[in-house]
Amino acid sequence: MVRYLVMEVLEAAVNLALSYEPAAQARLQEHVGRVLRIKTTAPDWMFYLAVCEDGIQLFLEYEEVVDARITLPTSLLSQYVLGSYAEDLMAAEGVRVSGDQDFLEDVMQVALEFSIWSLARKVLQSWLPEFEGLTGLIDAFKHNDPAWIVRLEHLPQLANETLMAVRAQGELQQQQIREIESIKRQLAADRRANRISTVIGFCLLVVAFLAHNGYLKVPQLEGISMDTLVLVILSMVILIPRMISGR
Repeated sequence: MVRYLVMEVLEAAVNLALSYEPAAQARLQEHVGRVLRIKTTAPDWMFYLAVCEDGIQLFLEYEEVVDARITLPTSLLSQYVLGSYAEDLMAAEGVRVSGDQDFLEDVMQVALEFSIWSLARKVLQSWLPEFEGLTGLIDAFKHNDPAWIVRLEHLPQLANETLMAVRAQGELQQQQIREIESIKRQLAADRRANRISTVIGFCLLVVAFLAHNGYLKVPQLEGISMDTLVLVILSMVILIPRMISGR
């Protein structure tokens, strides 16, 4: 559950960052439909990033073939996303890559150029005048008290609404997973019932054939035509699975 919440929040943050950067969106458009597997170490974690027309999607599970793979330490990935790691990531210690190099390099370059700090700066500048660094941010706060205080009053409510929405989304996903599992169990039961009815039907057809041709004496079947027996057996084959499944 926690991992699903983390993925939801991370996906929303990345897509929000992309909405402020048309250049980044344009670069990723060349890779729509491709999937990158990201595996971290210390601690170990793995997730998948898929490029879509309106941004990206993050998955904890993906059964198809991926286009590229990267394995790196969790600390290094965090530094890279925050924009505090400016060196060549591919050449860093503990990093392993494979697959489509152009796709991988474009994704990592976008992550470096449009970091979380870059997003925070753009959002804050929509509230406050131009500032440079932490000192400029503090000065902007001092000279624009009414503007940012009014906005900050709504932050707890917005944070709570966001958390509730993410939690509701996670619960909905869990419900969908349970419904899918229920459907799978029902399909498996139906297949078993179909196999049972098929075997029973085949055996009854053999008995009917032998009895009709005098190879087997079954008093109960005397006087009943072969066509009638076949129709009865086929009806049983059709009805048995439905009786077993209760539908």
